[in-house]
Amino acid sequence: MTAIRKNKLDIVNGPVLGVLFSVSVPIMLNNVITSLYNLADGLWVAQLSIVDFTATSFIWPPHFFFVSLGIGLAMAGTSIISQLLGAGKIERAESYAAHIFYFCLFIGIVFGTLGVVLAPAIIGGMGATGLLADRSVTYFSIIMVGFIFEMIYLSLYSILAAQGQTRIMTTISLVIALVNVVLDPIFIFAKVPLIGTNGLNMGIAGAAWATVISQVLRVFLAVLAVMSRHNEVRVHLRGIKLTKRQFSEIAKAGFPTALGQGSAALGFTLMNSVVVSYGQATLSAYSAVNRVSGFLMQPANGVGSALTAIIGQNMGAQKIDRVKKFNRAAFQSITVITVASAILLILLRNPLLKLFLGQAGDDADLVWKMALEYVFYIAAMTPAMGYFNAFSGIFIGAGYHRYSAYLSILRLWGLRLPILLLFQRFTNLDATGIWLAMLFSNVLLIPAGLWLYLRGKWLREPRIDH
Repeated sequence: MTAIRKNKLDIVNGPVLGVLFSVSVPIMLNNVITSLYNLADGLWVAQLSIVDFTATSFIWPPHFFFVSLGIGLAMAGTSIISQLLGAGKIERAESYAAHIFYFCLFIGIVFGTLGVVLAPAIIGGMGATGLLADRSVTYFSIIMVGFIFEMIYLSLYSILAAQGQTRIMTTISLVIALVNVVLDPIFIFAKVPLIGTNGLNMGIAGAAWATVISQVLRVFLAVLAVMSRHNEVRVHLRGIKLTKRQFSEIAKAGFPTALGQGSAALGFTLMNSVVVSYGQATLSAYSAVNRVSGFLMQPANGVGSALTAIIGQNMGAQKIDRVKKFNRAAFQSITVITVASAILLILLRNPLLKLFLGQAGDDADLVWKMALEYVFYIAAMTPAMGYFNAFSGIFIGAGYHRYSAYLSILRLWGLRLPILLLFQRFTNLDATGIWLAMLFSNVLLIPAGLWLYLRGKWLREPRIDH
């Protein structure tokens, strides 16, 4: 049975597998639920047209570029707070928690406003035209209205994640996923499917507004979680001294992750622009398979994410041998999970893709042909994607955020895009070149991650002085 300290999970003393899965399983469930929450938009919007569905996927890279700023700060917060908790410095942890909250609030206000104002220019710059551009601008601009709530939530999530308090966040995700699934058809359709009552008939705009409302509710529930007696790190928004030094430390720690995530988002934006050049059918196949595979990757991603808090607390407590044991258990678990996910993806490819390609239109045969081909490439790269997340979680937990950034930038800018452009210029592979570039970039990244890991500087000289 997993050891408990003060009715809380004891990350620095509990049994390795017990702690790993006590932290990672709620994150897995949270990720799966969050994916379902995101899929709800796609599934309902797919009933409108393939263009509307494609728009919800097309805007993901620029939206994620803005979110990456908050992710960088949140990951920095999780790393710093978990290390301070491992060292028993609760007051310092609470001080950083307040700084992270205000930092994310500022980012949310500034960049949320920019996103709304620049939506037409961003979508146009990605190469979208006609109906796809119109639908994308509508969806993106409304989603960016809710950006401030995404940032606030990330700050609160980082505080709870640093303590291994992942179950409450899973509960919150489940609640808002259900709310979003209920709101979507009401906002999207003139007649709500199944029950036949009148809806708001807002189309794709309705899906976006349903998401924003759900994000507001998510923040409210996260605030209640942080205020509950189960939370060890309080967020004092009044009477706490905000210092330039602590903001600078958070920015310094979060910048590499934000850079890695942001560069990935920019890279995916460019990827979408390249994919668009292959035609609407290719983009639709690419979007549908990515939605399905992204959902099936969430269990492995949960293990990688759990490592940040686990490694951070054990590094703070100077328990290096436990760090090694956790890493070994994590890689073994990810191998089993990703192989199982790949097999499941292949076996269920037709019914899963049908959820999104039911309204494929005149190009249905071509879209289906490319999507079914892409599935096998995605399945082959699934273990490598899981290992990438494990390396990132380990390095960030040890305070080596830049290592995670290096891997993220290398995967997209050093491997995937150059390979894709070479295939596009010098071969006649067409869409197959895209799938191959995806596969090669993920597989070839693993030796780089393994080299940084075995080099061992992150283990010998962890960054834990806060």
